[in-house]
Amino acid sequence: PLGDLRDIFHYLGKPCPRLILILGGPGTGKTTLAYEICIRWARDGFLAEDFDAVILVPMRCVQQRSVEEVKMEHIGEENYQQLKKSSGCRCLVILEGWDEMSVERRQNDPFLLRLLKECTVLEAAIVMITSRPHACEDVVAGR
Repeated sequence: PLGDLRDIFHYLGKPCPRLILILGGPGTGKTTLAYEICIRWARDGFLAEDFDAVILVPMRCVQQRSVEEVKMEHIGEENYQQLKKSSGCRCLVILEGWDEMSVERRQNDPFLLRLLKECTVLEAAIVMITSRPHACEDVVAGR
């Protein structure tokens, strides 16, 4: 149930990890979950006590784009710089549909590593990745 979404971020009272993986097969609701978190944060203040900003990056939209282009479209340079300067700004970055990137890009392209680095430059950022399980071996292995 959607009322239990907070459990993703407050599991057993422990601090939220810097990386959250949401894995599931086709049609299990990963994309719906990502959009629901964003909509509820913007509309209802859901998780507002935990996050100052929630940024959704649909990975299917970034196939041939640079990190700078993605940053400009989904965050905006001014907002990004403001987030970087804000000491302790709590930001949730959702990389939705990791598996929708090509295998070559996931495995060989420094773009993804740079995108993750840009996300984690934000001091208090939490990165959530939604994906089908087969596409996350490198993320799970920490590569």
